[in-house]
Amino acid sequence: MNREVDILSHLPNFMEKYQEPAAALKAENPEFTLLWDAADKILSNHYISTADEYGIGRFEKMLEIYPTAEDTLESRRSKVQNRWNSTLPYTIRKLIERLQVICEDTDFRLQNDFEDGYTLALNTNLEGFGKVNQIEEVIAAMAPCNIRVIGKNEIGLTAEGQSYFTGVVSFSEVITILDERRA
Repeated sequence: MNREVDILSHLPNFMEKYQEPAAALKAENPEFTLLWDAADKILSNHYISTADEYGIGRFEKMLEIYPTAEDTLESRRSKVQNRWNSTLPYTIRKLIERLQVICEDTDFRLQNDFEDGYTLALNTNLEGFGKVNQIEEVIAAMAPCNIRVIGKNEIGLTAEGQSYFTGVVSFSEVITILDERRA
């Protein structure tokens, strides 16, 4: 948040005619601007949704999340949010809520077969980096050990244009001529 700092405006009217205090107060304006910016940074780093690299790093350290080199700030924020909101009890309803948070605007399908084989089948269409790993972590944390989970992530592609294929078949024969007189 940018704040306009003007300490001179707080000076009493009878002091305005003195140049030395006015110059000193004017020189302190940039320092107070830095102070306000630091306070805003501290405030924004208290929340996962507004934290910068440093703030997300603090949350990751608390939650023992280790980011990869390919992670962006948004993917790191998503991982932290996902882990932060993991609460007991683990029910199908909670699992669906967590999957909705991770999948955001993409559809997913969760089918269960608890009568015959204790199986959950999850079909997703995730393209974002690290999203499938987040789902794996959620399933590993929330699914009971006696339930088999079958996950499938499909990314649809549409290709336009022409494609040309060619092939070559060749035969080769190696003939070795030996001089029997030398042997």
